[in-house]
Amino acid sequence: MGLPEREVLLRLELPLAAPLVMAGVRTSAVTVIATVPLAALTGGGTLGRYIIDGFAQQDSAKLVAGAILVALLAVITELVLAGVERLVSPKLSSQGRGGRRAAAHPAPAT
Repeated sequence: MGLPEREVLLRLELPLAAPLVMAGVRTSAVTVIATVPLAALTGGGTLGRYIIDGFAQQDSAKLVAGAILVALLAVITELVLAGVERLVSPKLSSQGRGGRRAAAHPAPAT
């Protein structure tokens, strides 16, 4: 390609890998947020406390409120990280810079 290895990495490989890396970050972040309520089983003071207390006290309103809060937090995290993914992803086009598509398919003569 005529570029040193460092330039290939910084200008080509990392920008093309950014969407895949961010998708992994999004997936792992939402998974962590969804499983954090399990910390309440070991005495952690998380949103899972509402779920655990709801089970223990047979209070379905408290249980559902805790579940909704955890789900809402996971959805907000997903949306925020989707926005970050859009910001770090390169803008790609099938046309390229020189408008190769126009050259490959000339306009019909009138």
